[in-house]
Amino acid sequence: MARSILTTTATLERPYVSKSKFLWGGQCRKLLWYAYNAKDQIPEPDAATQAIFDQGHEVGALAKVLYPVGIIVAYRGHDLDC
Repeated sequence: MARSILTTTATLERPYVSKSKFLWGGQCRKLLWYAYNAKDQIPEPDAATQAIFDQGHEVGALAKVLYPVGIIVAYRGHDLDC
């Protein structure tokens, strides 16, 4: 069986699946479909969920302070707008 090599153009045409989206797909295939095809129909997080997200952002900021020489993995910009 021959292997196909994806070119940059072919990669750009395919939707990007982030780690969180991959996990969404494992939990609920319909949610993954909505994330790419009807993201305007996904409700905004409630206050409690948003607080959890905010805590995660705080942890990220603290990690940058504690490990200033660490490697920051850049966001590719293909995920949902947060």
